[in-house]
Amino acid sequence: MSMNENQRFIIRLILFIVLAAGFIFILPKLQTIITLIVISILMFTLLDPFVDKLESFNIPRAVSTLLMILIILLLIALGVSRIVPLVENAAQQISQSFSSDNTFSNKIESGIDYLNSKLPLNAITTDLPEKINELLNTLRQKLPGVLMGFGRGLINALSGFFFVLFITFFFLKDERAIKKGIIRLVPNKHFEMSLNIMDKIQRQLSAYLQGLSLAATSVGVTSIIGLFIVNTFFDAGINYIVLIGIWAGFANLIPYIGPTAGAIPAILSVLMSQPPNTMLIVVLVIGVFVFVQFLDNTFVSPYLVGKSVELHPLIVFIVLIIGGNLMGLLGMMFAVPVAGIIKVAFHEIVTNAPKYRS
Repeated sequence: MSMNENQRFIIRLILFIVLAAGFIFILPKLQTIITLIVISILMFTLLDPFVDKLESFNIPRAVSTLLMILIILLLIALGVSRIVPLVENAAQQISQSFSSDNTFSNKIESGIDYLNSKLPLNAITTDLPEKINELLNTLRQKLPGVLMGFGRGLINALSGFFFVLFITFFFLKDERAIKKGIIRLVPNKHFEMSLNIMDKIQRQLSAYLQGLSLAATSVGVTSIIGLFIVNTFFDAGINYIVLIGIWAGFANLIPYIGPTAGAIPAILSVLMSQPPNTMLIVVLVIGVFVFVQFLDNTFVSPYLVGKSVELHPLIVFIVLIIGGNLMGLLGMMFAVPVAGIIKVAFHEIVTNAPKYRS
């Protein structure tokens, strides 16, 4: 390697380090925009096979894209119309519990006392009721501000949702033009390899997202069935089983945290209703979610999700930590597909590059 080549290599390396450091520095400032664009890309990847299918029936791509977006909006509207009444009823019950000085805290305290009477050595700390009362008082004081914040968050979420739909529409409609524009930036000698990388990344992302959606649906449905069985045969008094199941399905999208978050509302519902056999019901509810996660981790996710990224569990754990540190829960959700993209690109460049040169 000549001196000039050494100098060019060092300059490129320094430039890459500077650009990477600059990107990491500005990432938190652009987190919202980057998040919306990433969600739009993921939605495009998920919907693109369906748009291609509609286009195969000689429907213009713009019309196929518009039909797909309208179907998504219709499904969301249908889901919201079913879920909102359940959420309203739950919110009214919780509000009534908060407005009563002792109802909610007494039920939780009685439930804890009952569990301690059945468990050895007061397994649940005795000062937990006092902490719950302090938390309830804090919630009563901050409730107006929380509601205002929730309203602002809802408005931001709706505007972000329509922003994502807008970007996704043009990604879907102008897919070929966008790909051609990207390919034009690539030197001719890397044309075939770049096209192959883009195709493999899109197919892997599509398979990953479809598998993730089916796995979340499976967790939600099996959670509903399990809680319904417990409610029917043991008179558990678990309220809003469908809502809890939907929440469990969505929570399952968050690695490691999701399964626990999905079980908490069901356990709280049991403690609030306080059936005669509270201890047994709590154990059964925990057993339902453990069984659901066993099915998901052993059969559903490895088959539907695992094959699409083919990453070692240790690598998955590391990229989840990195994603969580950079962008919180959203970073954890996006970490695995991004790692899969990097893996595909790296493998194609390192392993298959000689084939394209020849």
